[in-house]
Amino acid sequence: MREASPIPRPAPDRRRLPLGHQMLLGLGGLLALLVVSMLTAITLVIGLKHDETGLNDRYVRYSGAIATAALDAKGIANDQRGFLLTGDRTFVEEAEHRTGEARAAFDTATNAVTDSARRQAVGEARAGFERWVQAVHDEFARFAAGDHQGAISASLGPDRELRKIYEQSLASAQALAETSIKSAEDSVTAASSRSVWILVACLLVTLTVGLGVAFWIMRTIAKPLFGLVALLASDLP
Repeated sequence: MREASPIPRPAPDRRRLPLGHQMLLGLGGLLALLVVSMLTAITLVIGLKHDETGLNDRYVRYSGAIATAALDAKGIANDQRGFLLTGDRTFVEEAEHRTGEARAAFDTATNAVTDSARRQAVGEARAGFERWVQAVHDEFARFAAGDHQGAISASLGPDRELRKIYEQSLASAQALAETSIKSAEDSVTAASSRSVWILVACLLVTLTVGLGVAFWIMRTIAKPLFGLVALLASDLP
């Protein structure tokens, strides 16, 4: 009688990682995704903060300085009229003070931006302002010397044209500033929208991977463990 040959057993798959290693790999990948999502969020927030800071430091400061220079120039025009009507030297002192403030505002506007277009706009406005201010000073000197009518005629004639020229230059610089602010705001808004979508995508990927790891743990570890517990419980008296 022939002896029955033993049933061959399948060789164990040595390429498969142990269960514990698989669990560590899955949880480690999930943790890595969480870290990447957090770093992405931090990077996006820092980028948005940088864009907002650039908007405030450059274009808003530029626009505010141009508006300040325009306001001071209008105040000088009022002082000019006040002195030519009354001869009160207080108006001359006020005009001198406003002139210094306007020049400081022009300096601020020039230093706020680096591009040639905006610097050129500020330079043209400042040059026109300086020509008009010099003409106003000449009017003050003529009036103080006794040539009242000559000073008044100059203020209503060629000096008034100089004022119109610099006011147009200031208006152009202000319009350019407003355009810059609008463009920068649109850029920040677009960056904010992109950041939101990127964060949503990162969270969805992390959630998907987390659900996959949880399902794998339930199927590979928890389900057999629950079955074993139930089997042991059924054998108890």
